[in-house]
Amino acid sequence: MKPTRVLLPINAKGTTSACADVAFDLARLFEAELEVLHPCPPPSQRLPYATELSPIYFEAYLDVSRKQVAYEEKEAVAWFEKASADRGEVEVQLLTVEGLVGPAVAQRAKTADLSVLPTVSAAADEMFAEARDAALFSSGRPALFVPDEAGGHVGETVVIAWKDSVESARAVAAAAPFLERARRVRVISLVADGEPEDETAVAMANYLTAACLPVELKSVQLGERDVGDAILEEAGAGVLLVMGGYGRWRWQEWIFGGATDHVLRNTDVAVLMCH
Repeated sequence: MKPTRVLLPINAKGTTSACADVAFDLARLFEAELEVLHPCPPPSQRLPYATELSPIYFEAYLDVSRKQVAYEEKEAVAWFEKASADRGEVEVQLLTVEGLVGPAVAQRAKTADLSVLPTVSAAADEMFAEARDAALFSSGRPALFVPDEAGGHVGETVVIAWKDSVESARAVAAAAPFLERARRVRVISLVADGEPEDETAVAMANYLTAACLPVELKSVQLGERDVGDAILEEAGAGVLLVMGGYGRWRWQEWIFGGATDHVLRNTDVAVLMCH
């Protein structure tokens, strides 16, 4: 089934130009609806925690928060109108949801084929951090992370960073619409020193070949490189990278480092991930 809805979360100032370019282009390419989502915490959720306020100050604070909400919604509408006018004819709608970012993004992402979000290096603020977590961990759907260096059409060459894991298998399944249109599909399998080649990489390459895709399989020695560095080096430039996200507990990646976090911070190509 081809994609029918692309989700583009934004804050009051919109999103990165690269994200907007990619989201509008995908909606046009797949003839899908583009839903621009502006999650906006309501006044009642902007009050300072652990602070006792008199009724007078409480109402005054709520009044300030209401004005801030109205301002943010007005800014989001202005960005949406300009972005839509600049990027041509696409079936697009703006949806403003008064609520916390994480739950709002997770809810809408469940009924979208994928969410388009900036990478950590492109937008490190708290709103997009919460949106990335929600789309990847709480929606059950894929997320496409776009760095500033990417933009417009992605997916002529698809690189699958394969690992024998559930997350990788889900990522390949989610990439089906891109794989069907790709001119070149590369499956790369990293092999640590002294370890045998991953037989499941061969099986995946054969599976994709049976689907009449132009597949190339490459087993790569990891050597002294970190996994994240090796993935980005072997993927190359101007590709769509497909990989599983956070194959181990996230706190382990935070403490010990990990491929997912490294890629999201350092990639210069769009990355389609599934958890």
